[in-house]
Amino acid sequence: MIHPNKTGWFLELKYSPDGQRIVGSDYPSGVIAVWDVASGKRLTAIDTGYRRLVISPDWRTLSLDDGKLLRAYKHQPPRGIEAIQLCPDGTTFITCDNLSGIYERSYKGTASQWDVKSGKYRALEGQQSPGPFSPDGRFFCSYTLHGEESYTQSRKLIEVSTGLERWSVPVADKNATVAVHAFSPDGRVLFGTLQVYDHANQWDKWRSWMKWWDAATGREIASFGAEKNGGFTGFKCSPDGHMLAVLDWCHDNSKLFLYSIAEKRLLRTVLLGEKTEGLECSPWTLTFHPDGRWLAVITNLYPETGVSRDLDPRDLPQPRILLIETATGKTRETMIAPQALANAACFSSDGRTLATGGHGRVLLWDMTKMPE
Repeated sequence: MIHPNKTGWFLELKYSPDGQRIVGSDYPSGVIAVWDVASGKRLTAIDTGYRRLVISPDWRTLSLDDGKLLRAYKHQPPRGIEAIQLCPDGTTFITCDNLSGIYERSYKGTASQWDVKSGKYRALEGQQSPGPFSPDGRFFCSYTLHGEESYTQSRKLIEVSTGLERWSVPVADKNATVAVHAFSPDGRVLFGTLQVYDHANQWDKWRSWMKWWDAATGREIASFGAEKNGGFTGFKCSPDGHMLAVLDWCHDNSKLFLYSIAEKRLLRTVLLGEKTEGLECSPWTLTFHPDGRWLAVITNLYPETGVSRDLDPRDLPQPRILLIETATGKTRETMIAPQALANAACFSSDGRTLATGGHGRVLLWDMTKMPE
């Protein structure tokens, strides 16, 4: 399924709830395209200039049928918008804002809460960065930042209806950044990261931990350390809410960690790939099969210097899509994809098809015959 930008690479892919359509946004054009799964025909292309998919639960607020602009939301006075989080019920959203001004290092950041229907917004006080909404849409996370270096001063849980803080917990570590990546499906646990730098205003050496917090109180309930100058990414919970899958982006090797949420412990570690001469193995995305028995993880080999706009995927090894059995951590099948900067994947709701991002196109994989 061909994207209008034939050399772009996908940041996100999503199936519609009925499995009949796929929507994807690419980098660097920011064009959102919608395809019919059965025919592969492209139905809509929306040139947004934005690169993150935010779709209402009814799949209509982002006007996927005809691509027409329904409403423009604007700050007065103007602000730059870096990121957006939509409430699960589609009634409100949070933006991560940049305030206008002259700065030496980075913009001064804050956040706003918007009403979808009226277009009105409520500015969050102070220098803040928003996080995810709770599954029931009643709360969202936020972080108070300190100074232009944007170290985290405190983490908060804010009630959507009132804008008041449910709790606020200070960050004791100096030169630290904190982020909440996900709620557990039942809304009782927050999964996030703490990254502490060795020296102020120096970003080359750090230590990272994955933190689990009680969502009702903000209290820490579990902590897992990463390798030095490594970290955790790709937080995904299994469909039944029992397991958390996380990727480790250490530069020497890449791993998948599977945790029991109820028992707050590591179940198994899966080695995904190792560093070779001049190339690092980088896992960029993971997705659970709807039955929870399988995980699909995409791994790429990139130059040690990192990914740049000038990088041509035809000069790189082909991506590997690993099909991992969650009960054992075993890689049961390795699918070799066409050359691409592949970092987006999703299963259809019935689990019969896997969509992955390719070089300017979406690839569909037949998953009707899973490994024995």
